[in-house]
Amino acid sequence: MKIISPVDTPAEAINLIDAGANELYGGYVPTEWSERFTLLTSINQRTFANAQLDNYEDLCAVVGLAHDRGCRFSLTLNAPFYSDLQFPALLEYVEQVVQAGVDGIILADLSLLNVLRRQFPQLELHASTLAHLSNSEAARFYIDAGIDRLIFPRHMTVAEMADIAVKCPEVGFDAFLLVGKCPNTEGLCTFHHSSADRIWPCEIPYSIIPFNGEASPALAEAIERQSSWSMSNRRHGCGLCAIPHLIEGGIKGVKLVGRGAPSVQKVKNVLLVKEFIDLAKAESNIGTYRNRAVAAHRVRFGTACSPNVCYYPELYQAE
Repeated sequence: MKIISPVDTPAEAINLIDAGANELYGGYVPTEWSERFTLLTSINQRTFANAQLDNYEDLCAVVGLAHDRGCRFSLTLNAPFYSDLQFPALLEYVEQVVQAGVDGIILADLSLLNVLRRQFPQLELHASTLAHLSNSEAARFYIDAGIDRLIFPRHMTVAEMADIAVKCPEVGFDAFLLVGKCPNTEGLCTFHHSSADRIWPCEIPYSIIPFNGEASPALAEAIERQSSWSMSNRRHGCGLCAIPHLIEGGIKGVKLVGRGAPSVQKVKNVLLVKEFIDLAKAESNIGTYRNRAVAAHRVRFGTACSPNVCYYPELYQAE
């Protein structure tokens, strides 16, 4: 199983690969794009500058360092859609990054997928979580359009992922792990993440009231769960317990969250995931493995696990 880590600087790239990252991914916003469209219409779903590589030279440096160490680098172009006004600038941008040696593009926009598949057949194209491919028919539609890998949406269970992987064996599948857990279905979320304080809309306390005044048991449970997010730290997202199940389910890579996070935190995450991938290979007792994973979460984040911060809450067991 591959460890796929975010990267924001060339210096960070070396440390992440040394820690055990097998692939890197990140974003780069050219000056022309920022001046013309601003980060509020981000080219890659990040609206703050330190979640991007600083410039084209840094992009080239990161790609070069990755290749020197036998790793691949994928660039994020995963906005849900691009306008007709943006598309010509977008294709010029892709020509630039291909010259830099980028191995893959992470995308969601189907029109972008269609164009890149024809014009840049050498690129590995990844369907982003923003593409919201949560069943095998949706996956098949993107596969037929030319996708090579699929990143599962964060809200899916291991069993749902495994079912799609079995039905679509010709492509690779990645799943999220560690930090940045999202309470919403990301591909359908319209919240804007642009707060200078990094306090996102899903973290602000708010009330949810049933439209007709009464809530079914299922709706009441959903309201309670959503309301609890203002008391949860989404940056404690984990998922270590799921690694053996993800491997068994045919998931080829675990994608760590954290673009824009401090470098030391990214390195800690890579080291932790590497430790537990190795443990999953050596420890056949799931109970023993889980106990060590829960203990590791407490050490890493200084708090107990919870259904909110567990990436795969169907596996959650109260301590």
